[in-house]
Amino acid sequence: MRKTLGAMLLAALAAAPAAAIDPSAGTGGGAFLKLGQGSARAMALGHSYVALAEGSDALTWNPAGLASTQQKEAVYSYLRYVQDLDTPLYLAYAHPMGRTVWGANMAYVSATGFDTRDSNGIPIPDTNVSVHDGFGTIGVARSFWYEKLFLGGAMRLVHEDNGGNLHDTMVGDVGVTIKPNSSLSLAFAVQNFGTHVTNVASIVRGGAAYKAGDFVNLALELSEAADTGARVGIGAEFQVPEEYLEFGQVTFRVGYYNSDNLGQSFSGQLQGLRLDRASGLSFGFGLFTSQAFGYGLGVDYAFVPFGSLGTVDQISLKLKF
Repeated sequence: MRKTLGAMLLAALAAAPAAAIDPSAGTGGGAFLKLGQGSARAMALGHSYVALAEGSDALTWNPAGLASTQQKEAVYSYLRYVQDLDTPLYLAYAHPMGRTVWGANMAYVSATGFDTRDSNGIPIPDTNVSVHDGFGTIGVARSFWYEKLFLGGAMRLVHEDNGGNLHDTMVGDVGVTIKPNSSLSLAFAVQNFGTHVTNVASIVRGGAAYKAGDFVNLALELSEAADTGARVGIGAEFQVPEEYLEFGQVTFRVGYYNSDNLGQSFSGQLQGLRLDRASGLSFGFGLFTSQAFGYGLGVDYAFVPFGSLGTVDQISLKLKF
C-alpha cells in the first residue's frame, strides 16, 4: 500500500506545474460552487480532500464522508475571495443516527460594484449590477462492513442571480469511501450531476489519503469539472502531539493545487515571504479542544496566495455536541 500511494504522489508532482488559463473556464453554470466554501481544512490541503472528507465538511466534497460523523456538529464558515467576492454565510449541520448520518448545509455568495459595459466595451454610468448566488444541500450517508465502506448521496438546489439573470437548478451528489485498513483511504465522488453543463458543471473526484503514523496525514486528489480540464491536488497535515499541549490539538497544513497561472503579486508582504508567484500553494492550521464547557470546539484557517489577484482566506468554526 505504501509503494502504491508513493507512486501516486510522485505522479501528482510530475503533473503539478501550473496550467495555462483554460479556454473553457467559466463556460459552465454554477461556477461559484468551485470556490471551496465551507471547509478551510480542504482549502489548506490544496483541495486534496475527497478521501479525508468527514463530518459536515463532506457535503461539499464527498457525501460518503458524512457517515464518519460520531457526534452532532454545527459549522459556520467565512470565505474571503478576490475582487470583493465573499461568502458571508455558510452553515452546515450533521446528525448521526447510529451508522446512518443525515446532514444539511447552505451558502450565500455576493458581489457588487461591477464595471458594466455595453456591446462596444464602453462603460455604462449609473448602473448597479450585482451577483447573489447560493445553494442548499441535504444528504445522507451510512457505513458498512465495520466502518470499512462508506456510501453517501445528496441533493442540492443551486440558485444564481447574475445581474438579474435568475435560474434555479436541482443536482445530485454520490460518493464512496473505502478504508481497507486504519492507514489508507480511497474515495470517489461525482457532484452536481443531473443537469446540463450550462446550468451547473458536474465534477468528478477521485483520490487517496494515507495516515503516516499518529500525527501525519498525506492526501492526493484528481478532479475534473465538466467545463475545465483535470486538476491535481496534494496536501499534508501534521498534528502536534497532545502530550505537548494541555488544551487540545493543533494541526498545521500545506497543499498544492495546479490551478491556472495567476501571475505575480506586487504585495510587499508576499514578496517578503517569497510567495508573490506562489499560484497553487496553500497553507493553514487547525485548533480543536474538547474542553469548551463540555463541548468540542474547533477552528480551521486557510491562506492561499492568488498571484496578481491578491490572496484568499477562509475560517471555519465547528461545534461538536
